[in-house]
Amino acid sequence: MLVAFWLASRRPVDVRIATALDRVDDRLVGLAERIEAASVRPIASNSRLDTIGSTIELDEVLHRTLAAAGALPAVDGSSIRVERANGEIETAIQGHVRPESAPFLTGPPDGAAFASGMTSWDVEGPGTLRTGLVVPIGPEGRGSLAVYSRKANAFDQESVTLLAAIARHAAPAIQNAFRFLDVQELAATDLRTGLRSALAFSEELPREVSAARRHGRPLCMIQVDLDNFGLINKTFSQETGDAVLAEFGARIRATIRGGDAAYRNSGGADEFFVILPDTTRELAKRFYGRLAFEIAERPFGEAGALTMSGGLVELGPEDTVESLTARTGALVTKAKQAGKNQLADDGTS
Repeated sequence: MLVAFWLASRRPVDVRIATALDRVDDRLVGLAERIEAASVRPIASNSRLDTIGSTIELDEVLHRTLAAAGALPAVDGSSIRVERANGEIETAIQGHVRPESAPFLTGPPDGAAFASGMTSWDVEGPGTLRTGLVVPIGPEGRGSLAVYSRKANAFDQESVTLLAAIARHAAPAIQNAFRFLDVQELAATDLRTGLRSALAFSEELPREVSAARRHGRPLCMIQVDLDNFGLINKTFSQETGDAVLAEFGARIRATIRGGDAAYRNSGGADEFFVILPDTTRELAKRFYGRLAFEIAERPFGEAGALTMSGGLVELGPEDTVESLTARTGALVTKAKQAGKNQLADDGTS
C-alpha cells in the first residue's frame, strides 16, 4: 500500500501517528469495493473516472475529478471546492475558469442543503461561459463540483445525473486524501509545542537551501536554546516543563512571519530552529530581538521568567545543510559559555 511505503521510508513516529496511518490503510483496503458498488453506471466507460481513487494525494484527486467532469458533453471548464474538518478550504479549477467562480460553488446563499444548482449568464462576446451546473460532494455537503459551458442551456437533467455520479465517486477518494494529509501534517508537527517537527526540519531545510541558491536570495537560520530548562523539571515537574515548551512554541509562532518556519529538535527538549528565507543577517537579528522581547515580556507560569541563548548563521557559498546546523550549534554553545541570555553570530558569511 502507498501508506505502508510512505511510513517505511521515515523514522519511527509517535504511536498516535502510527494509529492514524493504520486507519488510513484500513480505509484504502476497502476503497475499491466501495467504489465498485457505487452507482456510477451512466459513466462507467469514462476511464478518467476510474483513476480518481487510485491516488491519495489531494491535488491529484481533485484534478482527476475535474478531468472526469470536464469530459462530460458541452463542458468547457470545471471547478471543485472541498472543506477539511479543520475548516481549511481546498479548491482547484480546470479549463476556461477563473478563481472568481468560487462563489457559485458554495450553493444557496442561505447555506441550505442542495441536490444540484444551475445558472446562466447573459454575456457578450464569443468564447465566454454562459451556463453552470453545480452538485454537492459528500453526504455533509462540505464540498461541491461545478462544470461550465460556453453554450446556452447546455445542461439538462442527464447532465445533473452524470455530474452527481462523479461527485459520489470522488467523495471517498477525497476523504482518504484528507486523512492522509492529516497524517502527513501530524508527522510534521511537534505535539508538545505545535511547531514543525525534527522530521519536517530534516526535509525542509535542504529545500530552502536549494531555493535560496537557485534564486540568489539570502537565507538565515537561528538555533535557540532555553537557558536552564533542565532545572524546571527538577524544581517543579515534567508537566510544568511541558507547559513551558508549549508556551515557548506559542510565542515563537506569534513572532515569525508567514514565510518563516520554526522547528523543535526532538533530540533536545529545549532546542529550536528557525529558518528565515529571503532574510539578511541584519533582519534576522531584528527577528531575534523581537523573539527575545516576547520571551522576557511575561513569566512562564510557575516557572517564572526565562531567558534563551541563540546562534545565528547566514547561508554562505560553501555551506551545506550539515555545516549550517553545525555552525548554529557551535554558536549556541558560545553564547552559553559567555553567560547565556544572548545571541552569538560568527559573521563569517
